[in-house]
Amino acid sequence: MRASTTRTAAVCTAVFMMAAVSACGSSDTASSSTVAADVAPPKNLASSGTLTYGTAASFPPFESQGSDGPQGFDIDMIKALSASMGLKTKVLDIDFDGLIPALSGKRTDVINSAMYITPEREKKVDFVPYMIIGETLLTPNGNPKKIAKVPEDLSGRTVAVTRGAIGETYMTAYNKELKQQGRPEMKIMSLPNNQDAMLAVQSGRADAFDTSTPGAAATLAATKGKFTLAATFKNETKIGIAVRKGDTAMKTAISAALDKFVSSGGYAKLMAKYQLPEDSNYFTSSGTGTPASPSAPASSSASGS
Repeated sequence: MRASTTRTAAVCTAVFMMAAVSACGSSDTASSSTVAADVAPPKNLASSGTLTYGTAASFPPFESQGSDGPQGFDIDMIKALSASMGLKTKVLDIDFDGLIPALSGKRTDVINSAMYITPEREKKVDFVPYMIIGETLLTPNGNPKKIAKVPEDLSGRTVAVTRGAIGETYMTAYNKELKQQGRPEMKIMSLPNNQDAMLAVQSGRADAFDTSTPGAAATLAATKGKFTLAATFKNETKIGIAVRKGDTAMKTAISAALDKFVSSGGYAKLMAKYQLPEDSNYFTSSGTGTPASPSAPASSSASGS
């Protein structure tokens, strides 16, 4: 999805659902010393008293840049989880494919960027899952190239994807299918972030771009008639907060804080705030109303989602 060039974003101080908000700066400055921790924070933090998270803030409604720094579902949620641990938050906003290296290099404590859980990524990091989403192809308004079936209608087309994201993986796999079928492959245009992929379609350089189902809904609402939803596929992908491989203390703390956030109703309120569909709720199994635990294993489908 996004390239590895680092850019530090300004961060707005806030604790989700807490009273006070302080001035913006390179890190949150609101004191957490007056907030009792519901969950014991891990000790191996990049910065004492602070949860430092990596994000690529170009993927609404999960994370995007606002006037006061990153905003969106993930940003609100990580502030709530940090508050449960009595911690402040600090963000490192970089391109998507630089997130895992930043985590591995201990520049961040977690990745909080709607990261899709795939077998390949699970070799590098551990996940705390929190949502299920699918993939969508958006085209110029009216869908002039009549893209509907995936992958057949992508043959010979140019599809913009975010470098390092799951969409790039899917399109690469679909090209193998097209080749096996004796059809011309698509041209995969890998770009630094979701915004660049959208602009490639808007400028006519690409016929479609890949984004998440919630991301597509947000784009369609924000752009008012500039794009058409051409196809939805792989509506089975789990996303999660990533921690360093084997960092059980961090994973346990994040899982416990997420459990509390869900049971308090905060998770449901955030889903409503960002108009996310109920079938994206990871904590309700299909139609049964049975809650799932974020600390349970997040099995990935054979399709590599």
